[in-house]
Amino acid sequence: MPSKPRIYLMYMLSVYSVSVAGQFNVSQPKPMPEGLPAINWDILQMDPATRENLCQRQTAYCANNCGGPTEAPKNFCNVTSMAWNCGCSKKVPDFSPYLWPIVQAECSGRSQACQRECNEQQQHQTGNPNCAVLCNDYYTCDSPNAPPSYLQTDSSSDTPSYNGPKKVVTTTPQNNSTKNANQQQTQQGEGTGQVAITWWLIFGMISMIIFS
Repeated sequence: MPSKPRIYLMYMLSVYSVSVAGQFNVSQPKPMPEGLPAINWDILQMDPATRENLCQRQTAYCANNCGGPTEAPKNFCNVTSMAWNCGCSKKVPDFSPYLWPIVQAECSGRSQACQRECNEQQQHQTGNPNCAVLCNDYYTCDSPNAPPSYLQTDSSSDTPSYNGPKKVVTTTPQNNSTKNANQQQTQQGEGTGQVAITWWLIFGMISMIIFS
């Protein structure tokens, strides 16, 4: 029978691995197909009553996923900006990103705006004749292939990104110049280093289990 220290290490290893897996569940940008019409729509164009109802559904989903309102210490949805987040006290939220109500609503709104633009182009006999098909193929809402949303923020007072990954502006002290960095790429870069450290820790823990 394994010793108590070995059992404890095995338990900690499993919990740590699950936690890390949740931390690196980052949505990747979905390339837009050539010919997809540009749309001028974001979720703030929904009327206030619709946004309020959507936020209520969003926070309810978070609470249910965490195991109850008291198990969701980080659960907000800002009706004004539509920034949201969900954090559980005892686990990483395991709800698929494309199934959150606010993500579904944003995708659906963009899909409808895309179809309206196609109809406009068809009436004026301009644009891509396969416009409507491209919209349907790209905005596959309620599926793993749905385009990612960037409304999730760290704080309810943060402003989310409504059109693709947020641009981060950094200042260089030497020449006071600025450069734009894609936030998604920054997260991936940081994640790569953290993953490497994580696997070294896991390898060390496995070695302790095997040779103890």
